[in-house]
Amino acid sequence: MKTVQLMLQSDVSLRKALAYSGSSRQLYYHKPRARNASYDAAIVKKVKQIALTRPSFGTRRMAAILTRELGVPVNRKKVQRIFRALNWVSPSMKKNDIIRSHAKLLKPEAPNTLWEADMTYIWGGRDRWCYLFSVLDVFTRIWIGYAFDTKAGRENAIMSVNNALASNPRIDTSKLVLRVDNGSQYRSREFVESMKALGIKLEFIFVNTPEQNGHIESFQKTLKREYIWIRDFKDYQEAEGAISDAYHDYNKKRPRSSLGYKTPCEFLFDWELMRKV
Repeated sequence: MKTVQLMLQSDVSLRKALAYSGSSRQLYYHKPRARNASYDAAIVKKVKQIALTRPSFGTRRMAAILTRELGVPVNRKKVQRIFRALNWVSPSMKKNDIIRSHAKLLKPEAPNTLWEADMTYIWGGRDRWCYLFSVLDVFTRIWIGYAFDTKAGRENAIMSVNNALASNPRIDTSKLVLRVDNGSQYRSREFVESMKALGIKLEFIFVNTPEQNGHIESFQKTLKREYIWIRDFKDYQEAEGAISDAYHDYNKKRPRSSLGYKTPCEFLFDWELMRKV
């Protein structure tokens, strides 16, 4: 438009100025207007309420939660506009930030055919560092079992698997694969022999490839962001209570995008129901 303005100052007609510059009358006379998008006060209030307990939820999961709780479809773009108005927008990962593995790994097609296990640290206040050994079912994303202790010994790695099996006594362990990293607890002779006695096949990921154990890694990140880091535990007992509550909430109340925004327990129920049809 600056070129057109300069031509007009040189006594060139508007028609010729637009023709020479390759512009149109519509573009010349267009005046952009600020968009005043209206927000449903009830939805904004609900978004704020959910964010108090789920501060790490993005627009996709927030839209899914709103649809479930309000009983009417809530468009993700509407949630995006509300997030921008509240200045809750955070940068997303770039393609180069995502590490992908080209190794061919087992992909489960049914529950309890592939589990992943790993250990993470949790600060326990006066009891200092505590250690959480978790087991996750890859197909349903159910947090199958765990062991939480002030020690990071191999016996707790074994106990986490035993607790997972105790919560699912009908599992056929001959069809079960347990994928773990190369930590000393999982590489120990006692752990390997215990899994062999249980009839569970062990699958170790390659060194320095945590993406091959990505489901349990993602789970631990979610666990810390939504249940652990928002608390300041005084001791081991307080942390243990919070983990117990998180175990129930994660499996029965928290929807996952990879499961079509169903909770892990809902996904398993629907899958079993479809198998019976």
